[in-house]
Amino acid sequence: MTKGLSGGTIGTVASIIALFAVAACSSSGGSSSSPQPSASAAASGAATSPLEGTLWRLAEYLGPEGDAVPVPEAVAASATFSAGTVSGNAGCNDYTGGYTVDGDKLTFGAIATTKKACGPIPTAVETAYLAAIAKVATFTATSDSLDLKTSEGKVGLHYVATEPTSLTKTRWVATGVNNGKGGVVSIVADTSLTAIFGDDGNVAGSGGCNTYNGPYTSDASTIKIGPLASTMKLCNTPAGVDDQEAQFFAAMQKATTYAISGTKLELRDDSGALQVSFQPTLGGE
Repeated sequence: MTKGLSGGTIGTVASIIALFAVAACSSSGGSSSSPQPSASAAASGAATSPLEGTLWRLAEYLGPEGDAVPVPEAVAASATFSAGTVSGNAGCNDYTGGYTVDGDKLTFGAIATTKKACGPIPTAVETAYLAAIAKVATFTATSDSLDLKTSEGKVGLHYVATEPTSLTKTRWVATGVNNGKGGVVSIVADTSLTAIFGDDGNVAGSGGCNTYNGPYTSDASTIKIGPLASTMKLCNTPAGVDDQEAQFFAAMQKATTYAISGTKLELRDDSGALQVSFQPTLGGE
């Protein structure tokens, strides 16, 4: 029967189909004459919280007398906000928890921390930091600073924006040292163990008593340090400083890998055991 279909009949059918197509496109229930944004385009225009995308370094906190207390340069308390999770260092221990934002209102959920023991200075900062976090009600943020405020409008925590930390061009201060007996111990009070990794392949700093220097090599995650040479001064005070220095030098030279997370640098050996943990000073180099 297809044989009976003439060319004119075929042309009429084609015309009818074309008319239906035009009607469908112009009807209110059909496609709009203007292109609609794709899902990905709509997502790219979505507003993000000014809290996110920045590494915030704590600069001041509200003291017991109601005044702003500056954070010591050797204590690198920090906060990073991402998709409802806040994490960082509270002054001694690492922490993580949830948060919600509604306009300028900020609410934190339960905060979990590690359980490392620290000296009196970082412990004091951490105690104040965690207490202030629990009282946060609102925030104000710019590209350079972040203030977390209480319901009364007092600034409980003041942060400054920090560039991502790099191995070189940073003055690192140790927060823990492997004692060679399978444990990482806190730094002796009133001492400072430092390391500056130069672009020239030399590392130098203080062991808490003597200054030291030596070669190092590194790539994306591996590192080799030493041999290290130091001055030969004897230090008897504070108690334990000489033993700590020997442990620090040994731990540095055992390191084979390194990792930087936020403001924290960790040196580990072949087995993955932590040898030295560092935080940067606010002064950088």
